[in-house]
Amino acid sequence: MDKQIENAMNRLINTEIWSSNLYLAMQVFFERKGFPILSSWLRLQSRGNMERVYAIMHILYHQGGKTSIDAQEGYTPEWRNSTEALNRLVEQEQSVQRDVKSFLFAVRCLDPNLYASIRHLYDDRPYIGNILLELTHILAEESQRRLPE
Repeated sequence: MDKQIENAMNRLINTEIWSSNLYLAMQVFFERKGFPILSSWLRLQSRGNMERVYAIMHILYHQGGKTSIDAQEGYTPEWRNSTEALNRLVEQEQSVQRDVKSFLFAVRCLDPNLYASIRHLYDDRPYIGNILLELTHILAEESQRRLPE
C-alpha cells in the first residue's frame, strides 16, 4: 500500500474517532438542555463515524496497511450555552468535511481502485454545518418577514 494513502487513511480514522467522541459529549449536553431530537441525531452521527472507522480500518488491513490510532486527550468539552456548542459543532463539521474532501481527492489521484471502494462511505453523510446554515437562513428570512415596517 502506498505510504501516503496509509497515512491519510490513519489521519481520517483519528479524525473520525475524535469527532465521534465530540458528538457524544454534545449529545449529553443537548440531552440535558432538553433537545432530544438534536441529541438523538448526535448519537447517530457518533455511531456513523465509528462505522466509517471500522470500514476504513478493514480496507486498510486488506490493502496491506497498518492502523495507527492516536491517544485521545483526556479533556471534557464544556460549553456555556447552546449557541456556543452549536458553533463548535459547525466548526468541527466544516473541519471534517475539508479533511474528507482532501482525503478523497488524494486517494482518487493516487489509487483509483481504492477510491472506488472507499468513496461510498461518505456519499450520504449529512453535514450539520450545511443543515444549520440552511436553518439559519430560513430563520433569518422569517425574522425579517415578521419585523414591523
